[in-house]
Amino acid sequence: MREQKSTAKTIIHYFRPPDRELDIETDLLYKDEEVIVTSHILCGASKPLVIDGETVIANGYRAVFAEYRKHWHDVAKIFRPDRTEQGFTGYYADINTPSEERDDGYWTKDLFLDLWISPDRSKIVVLDEDEFEKAIGNGWITEDEAHSAKAELDRLIKRFREGSFPPALLERFS
Repeated sequence: MREQKSTAKTIIHYFRPPDRELDIETDLLYKDEEVIVTSHILCGASKPLVIDGETVIANGYRAVFAEYRKHWHDVAKIFRPDRTEQGFTGYYADINTPSEERDDGYWTKDLFLDLWISPDRSKIVVLDEDEFEKAIGNGWITEDEAHSAKAELDRLIKRFREGSFPPALLERFS
């Protein structure tokens, strides 16, 4: 595997059906043939994510993302703006299409299912199943994409229970 460390900028073109498109300028921290690692301040969250009464994701929080080129997900470490040790809120995984490299950055399509994992990795929560079903019903994602999304969700939950998800790769970045 050929590794490239970088401090360059790149663009993540994020498509959330049916019509939401975000172009996110992000710091490219690392890339190889399987994954890119990026970091940016969150600005496109439609609403804060609250787990057990605590806001764990909101606009203004910082994320370090591992975006996979061959897997149907990305995963991020999330930090509050204060950047203290207590600022790490946990891990967030998007089920999405594999990241495609393009001339102007990377492109991915959100498939609606998400996971939240507590900072100590003791708890996992499946999110947005209602939005996933709505997307299927409205034809916003294909049958193949829906099947791949469910399979990836099941695979990640299994890996979480085995102790291999979230990946150790993210611990190299903060």
